[in-house]
Amino acid sequence: LTAYVIVENREKTIKIKKSELTFEALLRQSYICLELQDFQKMKNENLRLEMVDMKDDIIESDETVKREFKNDKPTFKVTLRPIEIGKTKIISNALVVMIGISKYIDNKKWPNLKNVKDIDMINFKQLFKQELNYKFVCNEESTMNKEDVHEFLADVIAKQKLHKNKRKYDALIIILSGHGNEGDVLVTSEGDSIPIDEIRTSFDCNRMKSLKDCPKIFIIDVCRGNYSPQSENSVLTRGENGPQQNNTHNGSEFLMIWSTTKGYQVSDLALLSTSMRHTIGSKYKSNYSLNQMLKEVRADIQKKNGGSWYCVQSEDTTTYDIRFQPRKLV
Repeated sequence: LTAYVIVENREKTIKIKKSELTFEALLRQSYICLELQDFQKMKNENLRLEMVDMKDDIIESDETVKREFKNDKPTFKVTLRPIEIGKTKIISNALVVMIGISKYIDNKKWPNLKNVKDIDMINFKQLFKQELNYKFVCNEESTMNKEDVHEFLADVIAKQKLHKNKRKYDALIIILSGHGNEGDVLVTSEGDSIPIDEIRTSFDCNRMKSLKDCPKIFIIDVCRGNYSPQSENSVLTRGENGPQQNNTHNGSEFLMIWSTTKGYQVSDLALLSTSMRHTIGSKYKSNYSLNQMLKEVRADIQKKNGGSWYCVQSEDTTTYDIRFQPRKLV
C-alpha cells in the first residue's frame, strides 16, 4: 500500500504491506523520511516526533492508521513537539491589556512613534484577540499623559472585575509600548514618566489577591537608557535623544519580557511585536512553551535588518512552563 508523509513541507512516498498496517510500521517508515537537519533540530530543541492526519488529529493507534488508509490518498504529517519537563500551566482565558503611546508634545526630546499605533497595536491585537480569542483592551487615543494612564488602568480593573476575578481569567498580559528612559519608566505624552515597577505592583499578590495563582506576563518595548548598540546610530529610538555611544549589549544570553537590556535604547522598528505575532502565532500550535518561543523570537529578531538594536530579555519568577491555547468561544 502507498501513503504519503509530509515533513517540514516535504512530501515523501512510503510503502507499507497490508499485513503490516500498524502504527509501529508507520512510525518506522516516517523516521526514514527524516533528514539530518530534522534529527539535529530534535536534539538541539529537545523535540519529539508526533504523527497527525491532515486535520491535525493525532495518529497513535493501529485503528487510526487503518482509518486513514481508507482515503484515496492516505497522508500523514510529521510534527515535532517539545518534550515536556516539569510543571506546565495552560493559558486559555487571558486578559490582555495594552498601553501604546505614539504621540508626544515635545518632539525634539520625544519624537512621535508612528509604529506603536500602526504596527505594534495591530500585531498584538491579531495575535491575542484574533488568533487566541483572548479579551484584548487597549487605549484608543495616541496621546496619553500620566493621569490618562492611571485612569485607564483603574478603568480596566473595574470593568474587568479583577479584584474578584469574576470573569475567571487564568492570566494577565500587560503590554507597554512607547518611549522609556533610565530607571525603567514609561514616558507619557507630556514628558512625565511612570515607573514600570509601579504598574507591575498594582497587580501583585498583595494588591490583587484574586490573581495570586495566575501568571502575570509583561511585554515591554521601551528604551531603558541612552546607550545605543555599536554602529546602530541612525534609527528613531524609543527613548530620549541622548549622547551617541558605541556599546555592544552586555545582557545577551541571560515573566517580565523586555525588548532590550537595562541602560540601552531600542529602535522604533516594531520588530518585537512583529516577531512575537509570527512566532507565537505558529509555534503555540506545536505545544511550544512561552520560554521556548521567546528563544525563537530572539533568534528571529537578530536576523532582521536593525535587529542589533534589540536584546530580548526575560525575568521569570514562575515555577512552571507557560503554554497558550485559544479561548473556546461559547
